[in-house]
Amino acid sequence: MRPANNLPASGEERREPEKRYAEPVQVHMKKNAKMNKLITSLAAFMLSFAFAMPALSQQETIFSKKGKIHDEVIDAWESQFRSYYNTEIQKRLFGEGDVYVLYDVQIGGLQAFVEMTRRCKDVRQIAEIADLLTPAFSALKPIPGSNNSSGWICSGGNICTAYGFIGKEVPLCSVQFLGLLGALATSISENIPAHQQTTELKTFVKSAFNTMAIQLDRWLTPGYFSSVHKRLPVTVTDVKDKKSGYFFTDVDLWYLTVLADLSELHQSGVQPATAEGAAAFESLQNKKDNIHSIFDLFLARSFRFKSRNGTRAEIDRGFWKYHFDNRYAGYTDTLPPVSWAPDHQGGSQMKTAVPWDSSYLAPDAGWDISHSRRLVPALETFVRNQEHIKKVWGYSNPAFDPVAIRKAYANQIVEKLWNGNLRFPLFSNLWSGDNGWYRVAYANQTGRQFAGYPPYGLTSSIPDGGYVVWGAFDPTLNTIFRNIFTLTNTGGAAEKSFMTQYYPGLSYRTAKRSISRFSFLSDMVGLPLLTTGKR
Repeated sequence: MRPANNLPASGEERREPEKRYAEPVQVHMKKNAKMNKLITSLAAFMLSFAFAMPALSQQETIFSKKGKIHDEVIDAWESQFRSYYNTEIQKRLFGEGDVYVLYDVQIGGLQAFVEMTRRCKDVRQIAEIADLLTPAFSALKPIPGSNNSSGWICSGGNICTAYGFIGKEVPLCSVQFLGLLGALATSISENIPAHQQTTELKTFVKSAFNTMAIQLDRWLTPGYFSSVHKRLPVTVTDVKDKKSGYFFTDVDLWYLTVLADLSELHQSGVQPATAEGAAAFESLQNKKDNIHSIFDLFLARSFRFKSRNGTRAEIDRGFWKYHFDNRYAGYTDTLPPVSWAPDHQGGSQMKTAVPWDSSYLAPDAGWDISHSRRLVPALETFVRNQEHIKKVWGYSNPAFDPVAIRKAYANQIVEKLWNGNLRFPLFSNLWSGDNGWYRVAYANQTGRQFAGYPPYGLTSSIPDGGYVVWGAFDPTLNTIFRNIFTLTNTGGAAEKSFMTQYYPGLSYRTAKRSISRFSFLSDMVGLPLLTTGKR
């Protein structure tokens, strides 16, 4: 879905765990073995019970607006991250022409912070984010070979250079950034009445609406809609090889997210900033029937199953089983499949330690849990704007029940991804629940020496990938995330070892100002409180 980058850990690219972690609970006693076993069992039971208890009695207020964690996040924004994001945008977008910064600021904590400021009505910070992102509109440039169309064109940076994107638009980067712009614009329209908006805020909202409409109208072509219609009737039995033509992709999901935000802005009375934007929005209105098919494709690829808690959902189940990144998805040993050794030319050569075998394919493989984080902003805006989507785009499929779909995806985390351990929670690499090696030898052609993500290697994508907000309606997830928060502030040796391996960016002591912690805590603040830690 995207190549690697060299930024600090921000969700998809992070320090790779080196080995699977063994349960870090050891009790050393000098009494007889039977007594040792009894005491150990009792201690484990009491500790598990303590972690399973609802944390609300101790944490009821610290996650609320103006609570301790809200203050920590705001302080981190003011003292570090506002400047960090501004520096990244100025240096990479304007200095280097690297459009991947648009991707990275969205996924690297800023979307989570935008949503926190929406929930908490942090008007000052909302305005500051708008000031931060406004310059990006001026970076839109004519697209080579197009008919007077403009977009964010890559003219530098490591990724664009390595993958031959120089002089081209990278649609994923652009549409993902539009998702961030749409989230902020709708937050402004919700939290700041039009008569109280400054000229700068009004300009931002109109520019966001304008850009979202123009870019979407340009991307949603007859050729794209033809692709959607071809994919709609396809079943997993039609997938015979690693070709990606049948996939439901993150770009598809971002299109729907931006369309949903556009519907909210339109219904709130926002007007495009230019005649071109107005024409683009009118053109989109004439594409309603085809837009319906994109929503239908999302429903078709949200595979739902009856479960002990109602319904659970998997995204694109089985369609990615032959995908190159998933070829070792069924291999769960601790030995890395590949390694590197020096060669005779002063460089290095990849060595295969575990030859690939078709038995390592996972038949149900779909998206991985890091890329699946796109489900969070998509479903949040679907829930918020279901009626707007119906009014603006005319989509009224009875099967489109965002609240139920979101709940089903949350159930999947608890029932299939989570290891069931409240004290030391871990999560499988793939949304299907498969937990083999992912992205073995990823980007090796660029010179990167990366063995891949081992079992549970993407675990931190759950707390820093936005899924925390689903704890507002799922008691088990609520307890899991509260317990992870407790671990971030715990000083025990076992807890430190566990956090260093699986959640290196969340610990208060070692990464107080990390992007992962900033994102995680942003998502924890201002959520509705649950009164029980059990289903």
